[in-house]
Amino acid sequence: MKNNKSDRLNKCGRVAVYAICAALVVFYCLVLWWGFNPNVGIEYRMYYLTHELSDWPGYGNLKYTYGTKEICIERNEKTLADIAVSNTLEVICARKGQGFAKANADGVMPDEDKSYIYYLPSESADMAVFTVEIKEFQGDGVSVYADDKLIGTINSEGIHSFQVGNTKENQLLTIRFDNNGSTYTLYSVILDK
Repeated sequence: MKNNKSDRLNKCGRVAVYAICAALVVFYCLVLWWGFNPNVGIEYRMYYLTHELSDWPGYGNLKYTYGTKEICIERNEKTLADIAVSNTLEVICARKGQGFAKANADGVMPDEDKSYIYYLPSESADMAVFTVEIKEFQGDGVSVYADDKLIGTINSEGIHSFQVGNTKENQLLTIRFDNNGSTYTLYSVILDK
């Protein structure tokens, strides 16, 4: 009689161990799935996971309101105070992608052959216009692309505007500068409709 009872306990113990192991395997597979497919915001994904952004914009700060002028200068207490005192709609650009060096008081310079700016428009537009202010330009020209479509070339200092075309609400817009060996200082950017 005792032998049957202990056999049943051993059998129940083995079943419990197998059930616990199966539950752990399912849990580990779920953790692996979450690791490869994290449910995070686009800013987090682009900065920490894919390393497309060179500055951490903060959650929700890739969202863009058309017509906002963004100054591509170093973010510090003095520049923030200067912008606050000027009472303008200017903000410091935190949407720069790879290819730009650290910003200083004059703007930001490219440090790779391709440099990127990212927008997440807060509304759709039929004919968006990208405007850029360039300082200290040297070289043969910079090709400017919007989502891999050539929209124009920069050949000098000054303010340059380019027709981007149709943009969609909450759809990432990538502006790419193919520097072609040119050097310049990017001072400000605006996307307008």
